[in-house]
Amino acid sequence: MKTAPIVTRGALVAAYFDAKKTQYGVLGKCTAIHSKLNGRDVPDDSRLYINTNAPFSAVICGLQGSGKSHTLSVILENMLIPNYSEIGTLEQPLAALVLHYGQGGRGTRPSEAAWVGVSQTKGVRPPPVRVYVSHSSLNTMKAAYAPLGRNITVEPLFFTEDELDAESFLSLMSVDDKAAPLYIQIVLSILRDLGENFRYSAFQQELERRKRTFHNNQIVGLEQRMSLLEAFMYRPDRFGQRPNRPTPRFAAGRLTIIDLSDPFIDSSSACGLFEIITRLFVRAEVRTGKVLVVDEAHKASDFRNNNYLTTSRGSSGLTKSLLTLTREQRHLAMRVLICTQEPTVIPAVLLDLCTVAILHRFASPSWWNHLTHHVSADFSGDEAFDQVVKLQTGEALVLAPSGYGVFKDTKLDAAGRTVTKKSMGQFGRRYMLMKTRQRVTADGGASVLVLKS
Repeated sequence: MKTAPIVTRGALVAAYFDAKKTQYGVLGKCTAIHSKLNGRDVPDDSRLYINTNAPFSAVICGLQGSGKSHTLSVILENMLIPNYSEIGTLEQPLAALVLHYGQGGRGTRPSEAAWVGVSQTKGVRPPPVRVYVSHSSLNTMKAAYAPLGRNITVEPLFFTEDELDAESFLSLMSVDDKAAPLYIQIVLSILRDLGENFRYSAFQQELERRKRTFHNNQIVGLEQRMSLLEAFMYRPDRFGQRPNRPTPRFAAGRLTIIDLSDPFIDSSSACGLFEIITRLFVRAEVRTGKVLVVDEAHKASDFRNNNYLTTSRGSSGLTKSLLTLTREQRHLAMRVLICTQEPTVIPAVLLDLCTVAILHRFASPSWWNHLTHHVSADFSGDEAFDQVVKLQTGEALVLAPSGYGVFKDTKLDAAGRTVTKKSMGQFGRRYMLMKTRQRVTADGGASVLVLKS
């Protein structure tokens, strides 16, 4: 039970979970538990907890305004805000990384996750938030995040030479082995020759030497790919001195956001950058658990109907990284959260691997069919889909096969009489109806209405 991602209050008390060396946060209240065998069961104590001590992976989906970003922020609160008993117990805050992608330009809105760093609630100490953005949109992004206050800092995203290895270089160039141009084979040859001694400066020198044999169209193609790399490489002549970085990008109790909302960055380029940041996050020594959030995955869709979780060129590397993290989450002390309006953008294999699914309101039968083929809950009838369509804001269906609760169990005794008793066990194919708790940090995602209440 110590590794169960979701625990009801009844199970927590029955297993003396709160008396053991662990930490957990209040996710909301469980208003009903559904199973095919025993129907609908209402728990005696509705409190529902999320385990912040053990790694897990979760998918959060639902239409705009259904409460999915609110739920994500509540989970981040539970993982980042210590010493506030109203939302649970957190002895050791985690290190959090949020990957956010948008269209950019004027009118850009900040990532809603950044509001976790803003609170007016007495006794709440919100985590510091550091946002890294494209240098070409630095002033625009600073203006977008300015209303959130001084606890949120915005800095340009640059990679120093010692942060990049050959694999990072390939990620930035969006190299696809199945359809790589001829000049890419030369690039790969240089990388193989450098091997573990890869340095960007050494690579540049060797590339300049071999470029003399390239045709003009090959040089144009190479320079187009190199331009992204150059845009995010630290160069002393760009600043006059090394950027001052007194603290590392990632730390316990800190929320780091990579916001690539920039009109000059497409989804494929964002994938390469996200892949590098994810790799650096995995390597980072933070002396605590980690949580990686892929925020608003649907926003990366473009005119080619690609998004940054598909297997298109450039995005396949990020998808593979997420799959690896999900498969090895126990060994890496990693939690992976994917938040999206549209569940069909999530590859089926990722849905298969996730330990928790939180479904807020939506009305698309195709979305429902996509989910039901990859979750364990028994959705053989139409009742569950009817519930999803009618969910109120903040309500969700929660699927957590390895979670624990106390359930009604109906059996026949030796005399043929129906006997009902309650016992603790895993959710298995059951699903629950949940109402997410109120936030203790600011809500930056509220709907904008004409008439103010």
